[in-house]
Amino acid sequence: MSPFAAYLRELRRSRGLNQKEAARLLGYEQSYLSGLERSAKGPPRRAFTDRLIRRLSLSPAEQGKLTLALARSKRHFSLPCEATAEEYELLQSLAPRLGRLLPVQISLIREALTITAAQSPMTATPSPTTSATTREAAMT
Repeated sequence: MSPFAAYLRELRRSRGLNQKEAARLLGYEQSYLSGLERSAKGPPRRAFTDRLIRRLSLSPAEQGKLTLALARSKRHFSLPCEATAEEYELLQSLAPRLGRLLPVQISLIREALTITAAQSPMTATPSPTTSATTREAAMT
């Protein structure tokens, strides 16, 4: 479930509305609202979020959370021109696994992303044996 889907459901429930009531209040079909809450639909257009803000009387804090949830729910990405072949390959190997990653895998990826070039002891590509040993050590 996307951050937007989870926050939309939270907002609806905090107002004591079921999907049918919320859809009627917002002027959309219940099936559309259901699709948004299940992440079956991508993040909505600006007209929907503007109406959501007005009709549910979102506070400035809630509007901020909504903006953040929308930004974190982006489904399409463009690689920068300076991306390396290795970065392309990484994305290609990661893409089919999205939606099925284990929490430990997500944690390890996040940890790896905190390493800076100055902290990295490796300048060459690690051997498969080294990589497996490193993964095993990280999981213990």
